[in-house]
Amino acid sequence: MNNILRKLTGILIFILAVVLSACENESLVLNDAFVKSGTYAESTTEAAINLSTFRVDSVQTSGYNTIWIGKHSRPVIGDVKSKSIMKLSEPSEYNWVVKEKYDSVTVVLRLTGDYQGDTTRAITVNINPLTQPLRFADGETSFYNVRTFSVSDDTIGTYRFRPCPHQRTRIHFRLNDDFGQSIVDFIKNNQKLDAGLRTTNYEKFLGGIQISSNDDAENLVAFRADSVKIILHTHLTSTLEEGRKTRLITLTESEKQYNVVWNENMDTPYETLVERYNQVNESEGGLHAVMFEGLGYYTRINIPELTNITSINEYAHIVKAQLVLYPERDSYDKHNFPNTFYLSVVGKNNVVESYVTTSTGVRVAAVLHNNVLDENDVYYTADLTYYINAALANGEIDQFEGLQLTWSTTMNSTDYNFMVFNGASKPKYYSYLKLYYYYYDKQDR
Repeated sequence: MNNILRKLTGILIFILAVVLSACENESLVLNDAFVKSGTYAESTTEAAINLSTFRVDSVQTSGYNTIWIGKHSRPVIGDVKSKSIMKLSEPSEYNWVVKEKYDSVTVVLRLTGDYQGDTTRAITVNINPLTQPLRFADGETSFYNVRTFSVSDDTIGTYRFRPCPHQRTRIHFRLNDDFGQSIVDFIKNNQKLDAGLRTTNYEKFLGGIQISSNDDAENLVAFRADSVKIILHTHLTSTLEEGRKTRLITLTESEKQYNVVWNENMDTPYETLVERYNQVNESEGGLHAVMFEGLGYYTRINIPELTNITSINEYAHIVKAQLVLYPERDSYDKHNFPNTFYLSVVGKNNVVESYVTTSTGVRVAAVLHNNVLDENDVYYTADLTYYINAALANGEIDQFEGLQLTWSTTMNSTDYNFMVFNGASKPKYYSYLKLYYYYYDKQDR
């Protein structure tokens, strides 16, 4: 029995020694089972990265059910403008009787509560008809911000108001009576035709509408696309009765509504980003890089020191590689920072090749760190350990390969998510790659 107790005691002492040894290494919380020798040193270092900005040729802006109109000045890139184009349904009823008389035509829009820019300035809403049918081209299933259709110069309705942030109120205003009478004439002339021919004629009559703002706008305002209603008001008259009637024209296909977004850069370097393969390095763009979903601006990350890391890999093993990115102050609402974003691997000409994943195949998500005591000390970290070690194991570093930041799909799909990241050359709160590794003698490998 004593021998058994002595053996158990020895085992417990051994386990305790292992635990205590691991506690001394708590700063890394890493498994050192790969080390063949017990003699090694823990080291950390900062590897330089290089940020740049590129722009995709076009951005899908249909199907989100959000209408953005107006103008707003963004840091670094200047003024951003937006207008919305959409296809509308046919009138809800084609039956027109002799005693029916036209009264008016109105439009209803509902605010989403999203609002950016000068909250003291009013904005003017303009509605213009399209002069051609709003249709997909062959093979298309969505519209993009660069797609354009011919729009009439004749404004059929205008309304000026001052929106309040976070209020989801409806605005209701009258359109031109000439436009209303043209709807009446169309109903009268087409009520006896079959549905197919009537639809063809309707697309020629009203291919769609454009909702925009005046050039003096200093804010961006969002409406719900599915709230848009054009209402034709009429009444029936006779010697015995008088009754009011309405016909609705609404958005029936959400993918047939899209936002046209463009940028007036005020002579910034980002004007050169006309093709996907063009890049503005952080040294050229004010020591930072841009992320802007609405215009397709994306931040690219290159790690030029990967070659140097390869040379030390003979003597060391990287156990943790942590990307640290600092957003620039005032480029995003401090009370509403995105919780996360993802990274993709991009090759030559900034073409996405794959996602950055962990060793188990899970997409790497950035983690937000927000210091409540220092408003500038806000940063993101992303674990690149598996990505870096896989690159080193491959033995050949692709000089054209980099990483692209992409927003999380759980973010608000208004297409106006914007952020500027500090480059590695910033004097404080700069972005970098932090490496943790075990360094040991070559003969111990």
